[in-house]
Amino acid sequence: MRNYTFRKMTQQDFKARVSRIDPEFSRHGEVKKSFSSPARPIMSLIMGFGWAYLVISVARNRGHIENSLLQGNLPAEYHDYVFFMLAALLAVSAVMLGIHLFRFLMARRASTDKRNSGGLLAGALAAGALVYTPASVFDAGLGMIDQNSRSLIVAASSTANIDLASIAFVSSNGLN
Repeated sequence: MRNYTFRKMTQQDFKARVSRIDPEFSRHGEVKKSFSSPARPIMSLIMGFGWAYLVISVARNRGHIENSLLQGNLPAEYHDYVFFMLAALLAVSAVMLGIHLFRFLMARRASTDKRNSGGLLAGALAAGALVYTPASVFDAGLGMIDQNSRSLIVAASSTANIDLASIAFVSSNGLN
């Protein structure tokens, strides 16, 4: 049996071994890998608005949804399942809104999470403001429009009737 001699590994031996095993690490050192999503506050704002508007509309229009289900072809025994799913949508949305509020409040100032969650919360706030604004506020705003703007709106809304079925594109030579 052979006797092997063991010697203590020096710093140079260690660096040589690391450069053989992982040459990228030996050249540049430890590099922090970031897997965070990019900041998209405008996209988050639009998504938050659409998400909150959908959830608020579902929550406010239970009677309309029920009448629509009664008029549809879905058997009556499945109506409860539809309402269970809508209730789950509302519950999950409330939890997700809470998570985004927590992320917004606890994230660092310049972090991506704060900007994305902030945009989502701002969109949800805008949707809530739009849905819960009384109709009298819209009427008062339209009442402040002067005569020139009012005539422009009337002219734009009274466009000529266009029959979309009779449109023929130039490249098709009128063949349908």
